[in-house]
Amino acid sequence: MSDTLRTRTFGHRIHHYSRAASTNDIAYKIALEGGEEGEVVVAEEQTRGKGRGNHYWFSPPGGLWFSLILYPQKILSSQVPALNLLGALGIAITCGKLFPTLSSQIRWPNDTVIGDRKVGGVLCRAKCKKDKAIFVVMGIGVNLNIEEFPPSLCHTATSLRKESGHTVEREAFLQILLEEMEELYIISQRDFSSILERARLLSSLLGKQVTVQMRQGEIKGLAQDLDEEGNLILRLESGIQTRITPEEGYLRL
Repeated sequence: MSDTLRTRTFGHRIHHYSRAASTNDIAYKIALEGGEEGEVVVAEEQTRGKGRGNHYWFSPPGGLWFSLILYPQKILSSQVPALNLLGALGIAITCGKLFPTLSSQIRWPNDTVIGDRKVGGVLCRAKCKKDKAIFVVMGIGVNLNIEEFPPSLCHTATSLRKESGHTVEREAFLQILLEEMEELYIISQRDFSSILERARLLSSLLGKQVTVQMRQGEIKGLAQDLDEEGNLILRLESGIQTRITPEEGYLRL
């Protein structure tokens, strides 16, 4: 792939594993030991793939499971969750390029969906010093050719194979995704607002009534906007606007 990859740094060094507990854990260790920006850890299967909170990511053979090392400039620890949106946007754009008839969108804060079913997701983990991020490991999972999901996921998850009827070549998808991701990342370092604008355009939530599970209980309202850090602006039934960070709540589906 390196012969045809059109990126500056992303994917120029790839660590391949047939099986790994978590590519994020491996990439984090590589970054701690001085790994370079753009290094990628790919596994054909994850045994302990991680999702948000205490959720796990179903990562059998047939999907694309990888982590990307980033050294974003001048990013605060509070801004790291916004990179989840960047990753989800990259997945949606790649899906749209390869399968233009499929409607790929992003679902705040870190999912890519086709219809209302999740096809991909992003989980960023950062090494921080005080309030500044030293490096970020962006974990990405995309359901490429998975045919069967466990009962807990069969109504909420899908794959590109199931949606398109075609087998997806993993290396080709990874190459296009890395190229799209690097372009978005370079833009984000200059002006993150343009990334947010594209995220708004591809959002599956904005303008819809949603339910958010908070620590203190559920709240319902209109998903009105994303703020400058990628947090969800919810307009409650009372008319009051409230800001929800990814750490504070998650969508009830």
